[in-house]
Amino acid sequence: MIPDADPLPIAIVGCGPGAPEYLTAAGQDAIRSAAVLVGSAQLLALHAAAGQARVVFGSDVAETLAQIERHRRRHAVAVLVSGDPGLCSLARPVLRRFGRASCRVIPGVSAVQAAFAAVGVDWLDAAIVDAHHALPEADIEALSDRQKIAVLGGHREALAWIVRLGARLGDAYTPVVCEDLTLPGERVRILAPGSSVQGPLASRTIVLFLGKELLT
Repeated sequence: MIPDADPLPIAIVGCGPGAPEYLTAAGQDAIRSAAVLVGSAQLLALHAAAGQARVVFGSDVAETLAQIERHRRRHAVAVLVSGDPGLCSLARPVLRRFGRASCRVIPGVSAVQAAFAAVGVDWLDAAIVDAHHALPEADIEALSDRQKIAVLGGHREALAWIVRLGARLGDAYTPVVCEDLTLPGERVRILAPGSSVQGPLASRTIVLFLGKELLT
């Protein structure tokens, strides 16, 4: 009996903030080399080619991991994540399940990077808050000590939390609302210091709160 071959490494590919030209060359190579692509319906529609099997990731992480396990024993698998794999993505459960030695992580341009680039401010010391899939657990009082805050929106109740944060920060901060970055409908709005962020917001929204002197 011929033993099963060792599973192939899983490529975890950061696909950038949205526009296909923000996908790196290394990411393109990994996607082209894979027989099976795993990711959101939007990412698969954008990057999958004819002949590549597709596993659509919705909200069932356990089922997605089980499908990766089944496929990886025979085929090269690439997991597509938006932005960068290190920031609020499917990469974390994949790495936890299969281990770092079994995965190759390919970085991408995150929406947070794109948001700070849009206003020409560095993000080295930024506080990053995830409000995309659930309401954040971040302490609003603690955030008031930071001069750069990026909130990843998208959750249906995120706007109310963002409004509360803005009210606590007050007019010492300038809110910047970045929607659909790098996409044709991109919109970046720099509001007056202390202004309240108004909805509705696109599902791909980053809200920055910047100490107002940073934009002067």
